[in-house]
Amino acid sequence: MPTSARPRALRHRVRALAGTLLAAATVLLTAPTADAATPTPAPSAAAVTATAADDAATAPVVLVGVTGLRWDDVTTLTTPTLWDLSRDGSIGLVAARSVASRSCPADGWLAVSSGERAADLPADDRTCRTLRDPGEDGVVPGWDDYEASADAESYGARPGLLGDLLAGSGTPATGIGPGAAIALADADGLPVGTHVARPGSTAALTRTVRDALATSQLVVVDAGVLRDPGYATAARGSSTAPDEELGDEIPGIADPTDPELPTPGAIVEPTRSAQAQTLDDRIGAVLRATERTGATVLVVSLADSSRATLQLAAALGTAPNGDEYARNLLTSGATRQPGLVQTVDVTPTLLAALDLDDDAPALAGATIVPTAGPATASARMAMLLDVQQQAQWVTRVSGGFSTRMVLAQAVLFVAAAIILTRKGRSDRRPLRPALHALKIASLALAAAPVTAFLTGLVPWWRAADPRMAFWWTVLAWIALITALALVGPWRRSVLGPAGFVAAVTVGVLVVDACTGSHLVIDTPMGAHRLLAARFYGMSNQAFALLTAAGLLVAVAIADPLVRRGRRVLATVLVAALGLLLVVVDGAPGLGSDFGGPPALILAFALLGIVVSGRRVQWRTLALILAVGALVVGGFAVLDWMRPPADRTHLGRFFATVLDGGLWDVVYRKLSVNLRVLTNWRYLVLAVFGIALTWIVLAGDRPRRGALMGPRSPLAGLQAAVPLLRPAVLAIGAGLGVGFLINDSGIVVPATGIAVAVPCLVAAAAQWRLENPEPTAAAVADGPPAGVAARAGTAVATDAADGGSAQDAPVDRAGSTAAVGTDEVSGASAAVATDEVSGASAADADAVRPSASPTPPPPAPGAH
Repeated sequence: MPTSARPRALRHRVRALAGTLLAAATVLLTAPTADAATPTPAPSAAAVTATAADDAATAPVVLVGVTGLRWDDVTTLTTPTLWDLSRDGSIGLVAARSVASRSCPADGWLAVSSGERAADLPADDRTCRTLRDPGEDGVVPGWDDYEASADAESYGARPGLLGDLLAGSGTPATGIGPGAAIALADADGLPVGTHVARPGSTAALTRTVRDALATSQLVVVDAGVLRDPGYATAARGSSTAPDEELGDEIPGIADPTDPELPTPGAIVEPTRSAQAQTLDDRIGAVLRATERTGATVLVVSLADSSRATLQLAAALGTAPNGDEYARNLLTSGATRQPGLVQTVDVTPTLLAALDLDDDAPALAGATIVPTAGPATASARMAMLLDVQQQAQWVTRVSGGFSTRMVLAQAVLFVAAAIILTRKGRSDRRPLRPALHALKIASLALAAAPVTAFLTGLVPWWRAADPRMAFWWTVLAWIALITALALVGPWRRSVLGPAGFVAAVTVGVLVVDACTGSHLVIDTPMGAHRLLAARFYGMSNQAFALLTAAGLLVAVAIADPLVRRGRRVLATVLVAALGLLLVVVDGAPGLGSDFGGPPALILAFALLGIVVSGRRVQWRTLALILAVGALVVGGFAVLDWMRPPADRTHLGRFFATVLDGGLWDVVYRKLSVNLRVLTNWRYLVLAVFGIALTWIVLAGDRPRRGALMGPRSPLAGLQAAVPLLRPAVLAIGAGLGVGFLINDSGIVVPATGIAVAVPCLVAAAAQWRLENPEPTAAAVADGPPAGVAARAGTAVATDAADGGSAQDAPVDRAGSTAAVGTDEVSGASAAVATDEVSGASAADADAVRPSASPTPPPPAPGAH
């Protein structure tokens, strides 16, 4: 609001004046001696409250950064400091993903500098750069590379952002070690404030940090790196060579550029335990220097040691929101997961602690704050180790799950194309057992996507053989869902079993979004913590499943109502289901999905129009898209109006747009779409799924001699399910819009096809099983054109009598039946004609007795 500038400035002046008075009082009280405190009278309660508030505003902040350190490296004997910290402070895991899936030490410190994902230029040998302190010119070595890498990426990172904000506000800062130089550098690569090299001994490090706290409000310490064997950092040329060789070498590894190094065999890499012990000693030295200072201390592992793994984070002191970092877990508004933060959350936390968050632009991260967790330290540590193990194992099984599902679905699509179009009686061998097998296999594969989420309910990663336990869990869930689909009362309906599987998919995703998104996180088709793309809400794959399965459920509900002539009730139920899914998918705090609501609104609106019997027009489509844009914009604005720490990524995206970062977001989404467009897994699903859908739904449109047409064994399927074709078109429209808006590209339609097409195959197989007789058109000697001609005559006669276009199918179907032609074929032709007007063959079924006094009985299963 425009009126907030004056109170904000006044608040800053009051805090600054209070801090000055407190500093002056401290100097006067400690002047007689530097070694002993002067006794003072106990202050009043009001004075204590005021002093505490001032201390919170002026207390120094210390960031201890390391790389490669994990909680499974912490033990009571080798790392006593970190062990005690896990008992007394707030602890959590860090998703350290940078631009690439594996982050280097420079990447983590650049994230602190810019507040966004940033990285060093990749080396030809894929090694990480050995960090060095600034040279004689004061510039951080490799700064030109860092800026070039930031310019080449689409995250909008500005290396030097933190340093510029500190310099602009006059906040004194001290950096110790090469990583701290990167974090505190300004836009020109010059460290802001004071920079010193990291001392070689822990005692000297304690003195250096204590001296820095006496003059600085922010102290950043690079405590070193931990690298896995075979992944040591390597020196890299720079235009600003340092004047000393102190850097981020792994303790115990000789400098490979040393001319006195005799042979490569002289290099002996230390174990993880030895490296962790060195880092623990340095962290302990820093913590000893912060005693009795009231400082807020953050200990964060900012990058990986080799492979991507969740890293370590801990905190002591007062959090920016006023709570205490003590005996609980860490979280942030960017993750909304207890015990989990990101590397990009460090910068907003430092700025909030220094009261500089109002001066910063919109950042990707959020403030790190404490949150409730298990009551005991051992339980908190066990929880973090369990999450770390789950995150590691789900990345190992996800690729295999996707590959096997795609290959199985490809086999299903080919088998379905052969079996469903095979002519002959479906109550005889070999067609009947083949159709039964096809139906069961289709339902099982349709259940596979939601099974990927349900695996999160079973802690399979704790088993002795996690991989085997995962696959047994998958098979068990698939078997359960498939069995229920086949034995329930819905099994007698054409869409019943497929509709049940779709309903389970929708129910699981909706309930999960409303209860904290626990099943979306770290499941094979969900969002992975290590990828750090999404930590809550509806992932892109979950949205695709929600769209496709939701529309199938809507058709299963509306189709019998339309048959009975209850279009109004059917339309209301379709609209209600669509509204529910839009709210769950897009509302901040639930699905928090930006690209989902427009696609869902379009798809359900199209289906609702057809169900109501109205015509779909271009103006209607434009209005629907406008409403979808307004809805998602409203969600984003409402989320943006909340405090920054409480915003979801919807509100942060809107803030990014206001700061001029829209193009970076659009460019990044387009880049991701193009990268995944050629992924073979998703191409197979998309191409085969679309082809099979055409085979099932082509109806009577292909010419004679084509694969499909009125002579096809599936020619009567659309008469049995009049809303089948509109449903497929609505699913295609929703997934198409999702493909254009979301940043997963072809993943969205391919995932939707993974549930929609198997459900369609199951419905087609069931229909053929319930209709063993081949259609009359398939065996008739006369051409199908006579059927069309008689149907056209009925339409013309009806129009001459003053009937409406919506009533035309009634007389057409009735007259077709009266002259003894194939009822199924006539109904199929009616469906094809009524696509324009929105009417369906179900209207014919509702009033057929009035069209013909003595109609023949309908074919079994046609209704």
